[in-house]
Amino acid sequence: MKTSVLTLLFLTLLLTACGNTKIIEKPVPVYIDKVEYVPVPYDLTIKRNKTTIPDTITYGEALELWSIDRATIDTLNGQMEAVESLGQEELPDSE
Repeated sequence: MKTSVLTLLFLTLLLTACGNTKIIEKPVPVYIDKVEYVPVPYDLTIKRNKTTIPDTITYGEALELWSIDRATIDTLNGQMEAVESLGQEELPDSE
């Protein structure tokens, strides 16, 4: 009787141990986007003055004010391009 109980117990443990199959899954890489803040140089943050238009103005003065406005707009566009190019240096390929 003792042998049959031990045999039955041994077979039960053996079948229980063989029934567990572990499935090991490959790890999936997780990519995290890195946000990097770049300080803006002071000369790109200088405010430009508005052009004031006097009440009485001649055609020559209007052309002069127009040329000043065009120069200011060109300066501001250059500053915006400089701000957009901040942090755009070539990054090494990570392959």
